[in-house]
Amino acid sequence: MAKATTVKPSALEYRAVGGSGEYTKLMGVLKGLTIGQDDPESTEIEAEFYDAPFDIFYDGNPVTFSFELANYSLDELAPLFGGAFTAGSSEGQSATPDVYEGAANAFTSEWEWKLDFQRGNASLVLYRGLTIGTLKKDADGALNFNVTITALNWTDTNDTDHMYKIVGRKNA
Repeated sequence: MAKATTVKPSALEYRAVGGSGEYTKLMGVLKGLTIGQDDPESTEIEAEFYDAPFDIFYDGNPVTFSFELANYSLDELAPLFGGAFTAGSSEGQSATPDVYEGAANAFTSEWEWKLDFQRGNASLVLYRGLTIGTLKKDADGALNFNVTITALNWTDTNDTDHMYKIVGRKNA
């Protein structure tokens, strides 16, 4: 088994949680995508007569993806962020533009997410990612969505829990 340094994301894709079909590409991500997982939080069971605790309980934290989606078509937004998309028409004088009507309330969606890499391991997969996007525009920036994807546990048909996996490359 060869060691690999995994660098340079090349594609971000999603599909239905637990699905086996094709992924939908989401390629309009601005440079600056981050992946993180906070340190576990600990609770000590203190000993009265000793310096060391009797036990320490750990609560882990989920993996998160954070990025800005700046290059998108309006029909991509409703499945991810809620709301509704209405396709326009190109019929002469009555032509209408495409319209995305944002969700009226905070909206989350759940997808299986796959981040592909150019070098090292092939991809990082979140089995079930809670996805939320908020509208944003910096002073000299594009109108975009600030997106956070938080890994949740997904239980397969064998009652096995999964959070994420790293997929290596096939041997040549």
